[in-house]
Amino acid sequence: GATYAAREWSREMEAEKALGNEKFKAGDFPAAIEHFSKALDIQPTHVLYSNRSACYCSLRKYDEALSDAEKCIAAKPDWGKGYGRKGAALHGLGRYNDAIAAYESGLGHEPGLAMLTNGMAEAKAEMEASQDDGGMGSLGNVFGQPDVLQKIAANPQTAAFLADPGFVAKIQSLQRNPSAIGQHLQDQRVLQVMGMLMGVNIQTPDAPMPQASAPPPKAKAPEPEPEPLTPEQEAALALRKEADEHKLKGNAAYKAKDFDAAIGHYEAAIKVLPGEPTYYNNLAAVLMEKKDFEGCIAMCKTGIEKGREAKADYKLIARSFMRIGNAYKKQGQLDEAIRSYEDSLMEDRSEEVEKLLKQTRAAKKKAEAEAYLSPEKAEEARQEGNEFFKRGPAEGPEMYAKAIEKYSEAMRRNPKDHVPYSNRAACYQKLMEWQLALKDADRCVEMEPTFVKGWSRKAGIHFYLKEYHKALDAYDRILKLEPANEEAKSMTEQVLQAVNAANQSGEVDQERQARAMADPEIQAILGDPQLRSILGEMQTDPKKAQAAMADPTIAAKLQKLIAAGVLQVR
Repeated sequence: GATYAAREWSREMEAEKALGNEKFKAGDFPAAIEHFSKALDIQPTHVLYSNRSACYCSLRKYDEALSDAEKCIAAKPDWGKGYGRKGAALHGLGRYNDAIAAYESGLGHEPGLAMLTNGMAEAKAEMEASQDDGGMGSLGNVFGQPDVLQKIAANPQTAAFLADPGFVAKIQSLQRNPSAIGQHLQDQRVLQVMGMLMGVNIQTPDAPMPQASAPPPKAKAPEPEPEPLTPEQEAALALRKEADEHKLKGNAAYKAKDFDAAIGHYEAAIKVLPGEPTYYNNLAAVLMEKKDFEGCIAMCKTGIEKGREAKADYKLIARSFMRIGNAYKKQGQLDEAIRSYEDSLMEDRSEEVEKLLKQTRAAKKKAEAEAYLSPEKAEEARQEGNEFFKRGPAEGPEMYAKAIEKYSEAMRRNPKDHVPYSNRAACYQKLMEWQLALKDADRCVEMEPTFVKGWSRKAGIHFYLKEYHKALDAYDRILKLEPANEEAKSMTEQVLQAVNAANQSGEVDQERQARAMADPEIQAILGDPQLRSILGEMQTDPKKAQAAMADPTIAAKLQKLIAAGVLQVR
């Protein structure tokens, strides 16, 4: 009925959603949109609108992304991720104030959600840069290339710049936020690198004027000497060196499992450079080994906070979230672990974290299924079903439907119990759903072949369907289990009377005959060459039937055909 159709729709929707997720991960956003759209046509959900909004953002179709984000929020106003999608779309449209407002609304529902805090920080930074760069922001897009540092290193005119940590920090900053180019144009090295990336010669005080007629140099030009470090750069480099020395000592102690010494060294590194998330991550790893999971989580959160203040690399922040997820997972807090892994992937897409997220989701699903299992609660549900079943004759079919729900719950809570299948088959009989009843009865005796009540239920269903040969088989199984079973003896006589009555009437029940001909057992009997020959002889000489009945094997097959309504003998 309607419930079955709803389950089918839900399965179709989930299948399209899964295909959309696969295409999204593969970067095939148009195909992902197609699958998410099909899923939305089947069964709209806030998650599907969110997923399609993300696809549109990836294709820079920000108006469509905004529309889906609005629908997502309308469907589930308390879900922070919907506001994140809205903020991203508004950011793409250049509506920074509106984007910030969207992120703030989301944080009102889910405080601290990384997707929202990161998005808001980026929107604010870009808004400030767009106000301060004097229109130069678009020039910085060349720094958005993933291989910028490799190109700088490969060019003899720019390779030496990488010896300056301050210069490397500027390039990394521009990679994260290319629109901030206006803040760095006073550095002639940035200008020279920008020209190299653009394929043009931007003149700087250190760059020679081009010679139109000069032939290309035959020998490699000597690399320029790196510029001397400023006092500030020298101080920063010294601090980094000091902190890294503590870190190396901590690493050695960690490998030697001298965890207390490792903690002391990592704490010393943090004291020297409190804005570097790596040291917090290392210290959290030690706490994890000591099974201080809460301490590990707190340390990672502190590292994330300090790292954001120092505008640390997103990969380091992502690693902190991953370690938080690992700590939660160790404690069995799978929901929190899943959220932490998702936060990590929002910072940086990592195959390692994607695998952890997939494993944790599977573990959560398994744990939920196992938690649902309970023989005691299964029996309670079955007894409740029995009460509804008893009310059926007086209160009508609705009681049988409620009983079916309870018996189904009992099956889910104790999949090894055969009795609820017999109970549910009885309900289907009352509702005249004979095929469903037969399916449950078959499952019941398959699970427990010695369960007499299940065989009796199966025999009764076959009798009603005029599948007399199968009814006789079922009653025969009962008599083999309980030779003195009076009900089985009585019903066997009743079935044989029905067979004889149908045989003597001379009328052919075409529906009954069609069902019998579809039975593999009847098909096998009719496929026997010897039996086909005997049947042919019986048509011309009925006395041959008596001779055939003398053979027990042949007699059993003929009786089966007679009981099935395929063969009539008068």
